[in-house]
Amino acid sequence: MASYNLKVIEYKEFVQYRFYSRAINKNDENEIIDDNISAAGDKKPQVTLDEDMVVPFDGTPLEQCTDMDNLPSVEELEKRKLRSMEVSANRTVQTIYGYAQSNQWDWFVTLTFRRDLKLDVSDYDSVVKKLTKWLNNQRAKCPDLKYLFVPEMHMDGSWHFHGLLANADALTFTDSGRVAIGDKAYIRTEDNKDHETIYNMDNWRYGFSTGTKIGSSSKASSYICKYITKDVIRHSERRRRFYPSNNLDKPVVTEHLFHGDDLDDLLESMSDDINYIKTQIIDEAKLTVKYVQVMKGDKTDG
Repeated sequence: MASYNLKVIEYKEFVQYRFYSRAINKNDENEIIDDNISAAGDKKPQVTLDEDMVVPFDGTPLEQCTDMDNLPSVEELEKRKLRSMEVSANRTVQTIYGYAQSNQWDWFVTLTFRRDLKLDVSDYDSVVKKLTKWLNNQRAKCPDLKYLFVPEMHMDGSWHFHGLLANADALTFTDSGRVAIGDKAYIRTEDNKDHETIYNMDNWRYGFSTGTKIGSSSKASSYICKYITKDVIRHSERRRRFYPSNNLDKPVVTEHLFHGDDLDDLLESMSDDINYIKTQIIDEAKLTVKYVQVMKGDKTDG
């Protein structure tokens, strides 16, 4: 289909409908930045630029350019670079969100690296290589293992990873004696023993690890997208920013073109089954997008 004004995205637990105020041509999709990443209203990363990041499109630093008369202005370069980074960040988060919400997860884990390893923990490529080798080894022991990992950078420049796991029967988790209260860990006491238990992963020997059992797969899927920040985007430029197993389910996406009032009629027919709705105005694209979520099992006429 050359154009559409309704996109339907089917995830594991719900279906999201995106109603567009005008038809979207396939060639124009790059001009649209959908920042309604999840039904919970999560925001896309806010990316800002440093002056030393602004370079012409051939990659030559400004101070080395000879044909300065034909260069875009610094302001125009900043605008285009910002736009490029926003699109890149959004695509990354959308892809992660699609993978995460299309699968049922059991564990949320965090993996760090010890500094006494023969490994530069501030070198993104080095830690990714270590992580992917370890993940391949786990898949060899646990062929049905599903995973999705994303990076996070510490303030000191070192990297660690957060991930979602499913079918992890071959991995062993040991009670750490601590519980999670909000975003913090506390030693378990009689007063807080009913809070979520924090486990350690026995299979991870490269540093510290934590694991918690997932109560809501959908909420955990939204949460993991928050780690794609401007620092991750900046410091992982032209590199992969998420690491999925090859057995993950993907969202089912269909596109439709409605005419006249048919789109409004469809939205009206869904009104009793909607559990989330949001409207976004994208000024630069002269477009309004209405996001509608319906949990699976709800009945709609559409």
